[in-house]
Amino acid sequence: MKYQKTPLRGSYRSAIALLALLSHVPAQAEEKKQELEPLVISALRIPRDNATVTSAVTVLDPVELQNEGLFQLRDALNASPGVISTSTGGQTGAVGSLFIRGTTTAYSQLVLDGMRLSDSTTPLGNVLGAGRTYDVGRIEILRGPQGAIYGGESIGGVLWMETPYGSGDPHGSTTFEAGSFNSLSAHGMFQGRTGDVSYYLSGGYEETDNDGPRQSFHQANTALRVEGKIDSVWTVGTTFRAIDSSYDNSGNSQDHLDSALATIYATGKISDRWTSRFHAGYQQEFYDSDSSYGNFGTDLRAGSVSTDQEITLAENLRLLAGAFFHESSYENTIGTDESRERYGVHTALEWDIIENLTGTAALRWEDYDAYGDELTWRVGSIYNIASTGTSIRGGVGSSFRSPSYLDLFGSSFGAGNPDLEAESSIGWDIGVEQKIGANHRIEATWFHNHITDQIQSSPAPPVNISGDSDTDGLELGLRGDFLGDTVGYRLAWTYLHESLSDQPRNAATASIDWKPTDKSLVGIGATHLASHSWGGDPIDSYTVARLFASYQVTDKVKLHARLENAFDADYELASFFGSTIEGAGTGAYAGITVDW
Repeated sequence: MKYQKTPLRGSYRSAIALLALLSHVPAQAEEKKQELEPLVISALRIPRDNATVTSAVTVLDPVELQNEGLFQLRDALNASPGVISTSTGGQTGAVGSLFIRGTTTAYSQLVLDGMRLSDSTTPLGNVLGAGRTYDVGRIEILRGPQGAIYGGESIGGVLWMETPYGSGDPHGSTTFEAGSFNSLSAHGMFQGRTGDVSYYLSGGYEETDNDGPRQSFHQANTALRVEGKIDSVWTVGTTFRAIDSSYDNSGNSQDHLDSALATIYATGKISDRWTSRFHAGYQQEFYDSDSSYGNFGTDLRAGSVSTDQEITLAENLRLLAGAFFHESSYENTIGTDESRERYGVHTALEWDIIENLTGTAALRWEDYDAYGDELTWRVGSIYNIASTGTSIRGGVGSSFRSPSYLDLFGSSFGAGNPDLEAESSIGWDIGVEQKIGANHRIEATWFHNHITDQIQSSPAPPVNISGDSDTDGLELGLRGDFLGDTVGYRLAWTYLHESLSDQPRNAATASIDWKPTDKSLVGIGATHLASHSWGGDPIDSYTVARLFASYQVTDKVKLHARLENAFDADYELASFFGSTIEGAGTGAYAGITVDW
């Protein structure tokens, strides 16, 4: 696990830099906003019309995010109500944190290209720190307990992302940007479709010193999707993603991440009533932290196979069924070396009860050979009032958080507890979404989660503690445009009455953009967090604003600029045991995108 530079890793950055020079941007990078209602995939793992989705879910357009200068994934996720996405570890490149509906990072799940990448042993923080918006084609934030479809670590919700699909004639572009704190980035993309085969390829490299001593970061990444139709029934495809990054953690340690994900999949239209989907994936994530105290490292390897079947039983009744097998191995430098399997099945019914009223009911059973089995469920409904543009949705369901390998088996620093039980949760929400005219929409959802059997990992051995914990609050979203799409706006606000780890009572992110001409765009955005502590030392409330602009010089050349922390607010990302992590001051960045 001790990181050593290999010829492969050394050439990796060179290959990515070359790709950035030679590749092209996808057709999806058009600035025009989507006018059609987006499909939702995450709710049931199959594409569904938003009007039939009974869970609260936000679909983010990566192209719109990039037009606002939002390239870091963890910044972009704040555009969703119910979400606080930040880092409690440092500035750009540090491990990220995702707080959904008052829960912490360990209570939410990441699914990338159809494969689950996070669990209680390997949370999604590394992906949040390294993730970028320019190499994903879809971002969905599914909120509330989702154990009936996704299993463990979905008490807060699920972050669903996909590598883009190629389309159109072969084409693309390259983007360069430079700015404050010795920051430099380049990324390029190439995509197209030839006959029945589509392809997408992207790569990027970035580096920055950040605004503070000894916080340098550099990263290379790549993403690939190839898909083809082999006959009138079956479509097959594959994806590949890799990240190689290094972060100087304020001089305390040098952290290195090397991760890769590969998947293959097949979708077949067996009949007019039956669609069959199969998926297999392999993930590896190697993390090393070198400090004066020695090396701490973890090696994770995981493989999975799964299937999702969609059968139309009647015109108004659909059956969904799925099964999976997952094997993972985890090793660290403090004595843990374990390999375990889990497998399970799930089923769901989607019923159009009457016109404009849809209900869903889902059930999932899975077995963890590390500690036992779990049964989860969810029921929900949505009612659409077409005459007023109103949708009312609600649901109740269960989920859980399984013990980690360290909790169960311990390490050289402390014993584990093989008798631990999973944390369990029952949660509900009810919300309304209202269209106002043709171009405006407001949504509000009240939610509640009740968590029992929480695991206390320290002091060793870990135990399930008595008592309950609750998270509840209100999430509000507002978006739309004026003057024929000339002025656009978006607001995501979360009020937390109760939360884990003392999160902000109020959190909000807003943006407004204006197109003074067909070729230009200017805008302002801001994020506000009320006072909080993340379970550490108290942190004062703060508001950080940003400015962004772009100008389309020609059909092939666009200039863009952004000003982060525009008013140079002083704020803290985190403070634990008297050690404060400061946020970055004002940073100015400018770049160019060339299409051909």
